[in-house]
Amino acid sequence: MHANRLFRIGCGLLPLSSFALLAGCEGYDRKHDYRVVDVTPPAEDGEYRRTGSGDVANFADLVERMMATRADYLSDIKELERAYLKAGDSVKANWCRRVRQQLEDVLNYPFLSAAPVEHRVEVSPERSIPEADKLYNEAMSIYKQVAAIPLAGALEHNKEKARKALAMFKRVLKEHPQSDKVDECAFYCGEIYKEYLREEDPDDELSVRYYQWAAALNPDIQLPARFQCAVVYDFRRHDRARAIELYHQVMELEEAGNMSNVRFSATRVEQLTDEQYSHLKPEDRPKAKAIVGEPRGMDEPRPTPVRPTSSDDEILEPRSAP
Repeated sequence: MHANRLFRIGCGLLPLSSFALLAGCEGYDRKHDYRVVDVTPPAEDGEYRRTGSGDVANFADLVERMMATRADYLSDIKELERAYLKAGDSVKANWCRRVRQQLEDVLNYPFLSAAPVEHRVEVSPERSIPEADKLYNEAMSIYKQVAAIPLAGALEHNKEKARKALAMFKRVLKEHPQSDKVDECAFYCGEIYKEYLREEDPDDELSVRYYQWAAALNPDIQLPARFQCAVVYDFRRHDRARAIELYHQVMELEEAGNMSNVRFSATRVEQLTDEQYSHLKPEDRPKAKAIVGEPRGMDEPRPTPVRPTSSDDEILEPRSAP
């Protein structure tokens, strides 16, 4: 009877163990793919070649077609919004308006240009423009709300504030290109991308370009445009040569009178160049040579070693002090 009970238990466990065996062998019939993986580096200047065909994509046509489609879609939304307003349907007209505003706020990346899209306008800080000053002050007020609290930029509602400030800074650049605030607007565009909207600029391309543009618009800008650009090249892009070049500019110009940044730049140049006499390198001090002599008592004066006269490697026997 005992044996029959064990037999029934074993039979009941058999399907479970069989299932576990099959589950553990999942993929047993898969075969290794021995094809050679293409690890060829991408072509220079961003030319992407299609694997197999060897054809180079016509980026200009692709970008122009995309922008034309976007413009057509925006035009259709505006027309639909007007139609709903004319028909008295304010709810759907508001839907269209919101879609239109969101589309207008979508960032246009400089696919075919080496500069941000605003650079296509002749921009230079020349005079005070009341409309631009008002827009700049509003943008700064929003920006300071985000920047006032450390790490607050990671919160989504603060990112929305950062996007709003960014759009307003860009409006100054686009609508008032002769405002004396354009250099500062370019700088704060770089700050917002660098500190708060990294997911929209994951390669730090836009932040770098806006920092560089700010310094180009006003070489005497009283904001750390070169320093912040150097930090991006140093710690994010790991471009040692470009970082050193910018750190040197910070030191030579004493940029914005910020001596803390100047000292940091000097330290980073030392670290990155690994100069022979850098204080950051460990000193290889020669070890003191042991003096071998007779043991002395507690009251016996310490022997004075005689300096070698012929060679630094020569070790002479000590002599007792008089």
